Amino acid sequence: MIGIVIVSHSAKLAEGVRELAMQMARERVPIAVAGGIEDSNDPIGTDPMRVVAAIEAVYSTDGVLVLMDLGSALMSAETALEFLDPEQQKHVFLCEAPLVEGAIAAAVEAMIGSSITQVIAAARNSLAAKLQQLVPLLPQPAVQPDAESPINLTEALTLKIIVSNRLGLHARPVAKLIELISQFSADVYITKNDMLVNARSINQVATLTARQSDELLFQAVGPDAAATLAAIQTLAFNNFGDRTDDDQLGATDASATLATVTSHELQGIPAAAGIAIGPVAFYVSVLPPVLERTVDDGEAEWLRFQTALQAAVVELQTVQAQAQQTVGATEAEIFAAQRLILQAPELQAQVRRQIFDERRNAEAAWQQAIQQVAARYQALDDADWRARFADVLDSGQRVLRQLMQAVLPPLHFTQPVILVAEDLLPSATAQLDPKKILGVVTAGGGATSHSAILARALGIPAIVGVTDLLSRVTAGQTIALDGGTGRIWLAPTPDQLVELRQKHSQWQAAQQVDRQTSRQPAITRDGKPIRVAANISHPNDVDLACANGAEGVGLFRTEFLFMGRNQAPDEAEQWAAYSLAARKLGPRPLIIRTLDVGGDKPIPYLGIRPEANPFLGWRGLRYCLDNPALFKPQLRAILRASAEHPIKLMLPMVSTLDEVQRTKVLLQIVQDELRAAKLAFNEALEIGIMIETPSAVLLAEPLAQTVDFFSIGTNDLTQYLMAAERGNAQVATLANALQPTVIRAIQQVVQVAHTAGIWVSLCGELAGNPLATPLLVGLGLDELSMNAAAIPAVKARIRQLDLVQAQDLAEKCLTLHSVTEIEHLLAAV
Repeated sequence: MIGIVIVSHSAKLAEGVRELAMQMARERVPIAVAGGIEDSNDPIGTDPMRVVAAIEAVYSTDGVLVLMDLGSALMSAETALEFLDPEQQKHVFLCEAPLVEGAIAAAVEAMIGSSITQVIAAARNSLAAKLQQLVPLLPQPAVQPDAESPINLTEALTLKIIVSNRLGLHARPVAKLIELISQFSADVYITKNDMLVNARSINQVATLTARQSDELLFQAVGPDAAATLAAIQTLAFNNFGDRTDDDQLGATDASATLATVTSHELQGIPAAAGIAIGPVAFYVSVLPPVLERTVDDGEAEWLRFQTALQAAVVELQTVQAQAQQTVGATEAEIFAAQRLILQAPELQAQVRRQIFDERRNAEAAWQQAIQQVAARYQALDDADWRARFADVLDSGQRVLRQLMQAVLPPLHFTQPVILVAEDLLPSATAQLDPKKILGVVTAGGGATSHSAILARALGIPAIVGVTDLLSRVTAGQTIALDGGTGRIWLAPTPDQLVELRQKHSQWQAAQQVDRQTSRQPAITRDGKPIRVAANISHPNDVDLACANGAEGVGLFRTEFLFMGRNQAPDEAEQWAAYSLAARKLGPRPLIIRTLDVGGDKPIPYLGIRPEANPFLGWRGLRYCLDNPALFKPQLRAILRASAEHPIKLMLPMVSTLDEVQRTKVLLQIVQDELRAAKLAFNEALEIGIMIETPSAVLLAEPLAQTVDFFSIGTNDLTQYLMAAERGNAQVATLANALQPTVIRAIQQVVQVAHTAGIWVSLCGELAGNPLATPLLVGLGLDELSMNAAAIPAVKARIRQLDLVQAQDLAEKCLTLHSVTEIEHLLAAV
């Protein structure tokens, strides 16, 4: 029988929910609890090992449903799964349903013998009856004004931003912007030229088609308007959270289609490289036609729409979490953007008007509203934003499926196939199994579409924008494609098949070599090993890092635990996150950077006042030392996680020797507390600092006597040395880590560190640039830490090098006086 687990910070609450659920299920359903922690002074918290014990107590291959209350309970439940064997994990499901109502509904559904899928659905829908009964008593939700409504901005505070992103403000950076604004109460609008839009609506911001070097005027009205603009300014400073190494294919217009080449060939837009030969399988995800009808009860219909919308948002959160495991956190942000498309205030306002004023049913109202949004995307003059039409369609259909209770056809195939579709939406692409999907061909889409990005991340050859595709192929027909050229052979001849299979074998062999060699150490030809590690921002990033050959994590940014919430995470939640990342790494080392708050990482609930120059202000280690109530739980969590894992601690934004000494005093206090509580930790925990301020470079000698390692953060170090904001397009040439000043600073730090007998890592973006690899090896870096995608190429580059020649190259670079000279010399290697 299906088992249920209740996870709560409070042991009494967990037992109370269990008692209520057991009564409703007539004690016929096994229910276990995992509540509180073993601390008589402060018993409120969650313990992953208690969750493991509870799961095992009610485990069944029929399924185990785990319900949680809030905060660290989710992290503890996720951590508990890691302790189960893979066979058990397949039958345990974490559910976001409300704790009390969800437990009761799930218990009753399990009692009558329903499947785990039905039990989960019952838990998720457990609030429907309460909402139906109480909604007439609630005030009507505020409807945001339309873009056309008069807006009074006479008292607004203003901020001008120059867009520095190479690809402009596409969906992912806009999603970051809106998520940031949602943490404030101020109303925010953006003006480009004469166009004014609501900054909380991704669909309206899209119409600006903000490109690199465009000027945007932000206007904010409200009690926290100044803080809001300060946060936006720091986000823009950090490139709106955008990655600088995006590998999107931008040479071809994403909306273009190419004509037929011959009667036996088609030409499309290359979207993901690789060769595929196999039978065609069609994928059709067309929903039933939407029928319009008149509704008499607007409140009930609005509630039905809101329920469907919320269910779609929850689904997207699940898809995003799954995508983080398969394609990485950056690509998974696609689905965060889709959530914002659904939650755009003017979109919901339009649906509400149609339901209440025109008495239209929710399906018809939603379809009309989302089609109008899609049409606006298609009319944009920016190819990248036009490609987001697929995201609008994807997210819009997700709500319709909820309203119509429609089910998508499965994407599971018994044999490997080439998937052919009119278009493949991002959420469908993220579910593809590379072992069964040899390639993808679509009639629509573009090379910069999110589906294309996901296909590249999955390593599935793909071609998009193929004219006459669906009328030229039949199910089961063997075709061949080259995702690198966009060419499709509809009836390949024997000679062509031989040639393509040979090319396919070569391509597979190259892929296999990359995969195999990426896991091998990076050693120069004359025997010098260089550790290559990954920079991560979430425990889920570890899987992709290890798959790409990371020998450890050189930088674990802990800000994700503190952002997007209303209060700081407790010690238990942090310990669970650090332990999860370390377990995923196995014996590989994990360097955890303490909270680097402020600057480009605003966290509203911490109450950091707006500063004229936030990157020169109260941030990083400075803030943490002034707020020990925030800092100590993090130090305790890191220390406790170090008891069983090779963890090292790293301090950001160090400017003085005193800051390191004060941290060590605080660390000693925390260690004494842990000893008194009989909580284990690594007594020999290594402590390092980030070298990212000019003062740290000049103080490198005394600093090296107090710590175990250095990690050079070239992103911040460059902008401080050059007095040039790295997010400012007008000084982009100055904010280049290959500036002679930066290179000489790196050399100085490495020499001082090695003289003192400590090792040095480099974790800025420069570490992941293969052009710079010979220079960095020649300068004597012991470790390079970078984004996971860059690891294979950097490792391959290191293996091509001779250490003595790299050192000679570094000496030559140190004599040069401009970035251009250094880049030309490196390009010639």
